[in-house]
Amino acid sequence: MAIVEENEVEKYYTVEEYLEIEANSEEKLEFRNGEIVAMSGGTGNHSLISTRILTALDNGIDKNGKNCMVYNSDMKVKIEEYNSFVFPDVSVVCGDAEYDNENETVLKNPILLIEVLSKSSKNYDKGEKFEFYRSLPSFKEYMIIYQTMPKVQTWFKEAEDLWRIGNSEGLDAVIQLHSIGLEIALKDIYKRIQQFPEDVKDFY
Repeated sequence: MAIVEENEVEKYYTVEEYLEIEANSEEKLEFRNGEIVAMSGGTGNHSLISTRILTALDNGIDKNGKNCMVYNSDMKVKIEEYNSFVFPDVSVVCGDAEYDNENETVLKNPILLIEVLSKSSKNYDKGEKFEFYRSLPSFKEYMIIYQTMPKVQTWFKEAEDLWRIGNSEGLDAVIQLHSIGLEIALKDIYKRIQQFPEDVKDFY
């Protein structure tokens, strides 16, 4: 939810104000063109899946000798065209990382961004946030991971305004990440998940 004043009139912040507030906050705060939005906490499945995809990516990058780096959800990404700062669940940079500040807490050039869908953020992740990401010149691929079933979707930018869609379902499936030349098995992403929610009809 957006931060508001005591009189309940919504306040708009400058980037400088946001960065100062966020640096001293105990929770993650996104900035969306003047509004500060608190990010809700994740479920156990969300945390486990996020950890597993980070591990799978890092191991694959090392094994294949890729010159890439994997960042967790502590790393902010600057969306200059939309005057916004967001926290992807996972960010990948190949080559030299470009930061927006000396403290190296704001990333500018991710090639791959990953979100683990949550009930509270699914529409944002699939819609507005993906639109934000597409404005980044470096951005080549988007990966969405479901936490209520073994399912992964990707969008790979083959050319300007031309995206290849990938869809994999089931623990025996694999997903190809074309932007970094890696193949990830879904059984590795969902390895620590002991059970999925029984009723997911309203989730997606």
